[in-house]
Amino acid sequence: MQMKVSKKFIKTSPDKIRPIVALIKKMPFESALTQVKFLNKMAAKEILEILKSGLSAAKDKDIEMENLQILEFRCDEGPRLKRRRIIHKGRATTINKRMSHLTLILSDEKNNKSEIPNPTQNKNRV
Repeated sequence: MQMKVSKKFIKTSPDKIRPIVALIKKMPFESALTQVKFLNKMAAKEILEILKSGLSAAKDKDIEMENLQILEFRCDEGPRLKRRRIIHKGRATTINKRMSHLTLILSDEKNNKSEIPNPTQNKNRV
């Protein structure tokens, strides 16, 4: 059984979140949770929240934490807040404050990658 958990509009740049996501991708859930707890990064707090949310979704479906596996963990870019910074001679430069969207897909069975359909594969392609 698969569960999808997402968190949107995180006020952290995707460039700061993606290395942590790459670190815990394809890990068993329990070891990923332990790994993120002891990371010394600000973005680890946001990832820990989504992992705990996934754990609570699994408990709602009566799935034990030992059986959970991270199937997919994705960090996408959200909208940008555009700000201006005034510099010399009346000029202004733009500052983009980037946001992130996190998506976590958990499974209780191992090696269950075939259940997720790949949208890029098209059978009717010439």
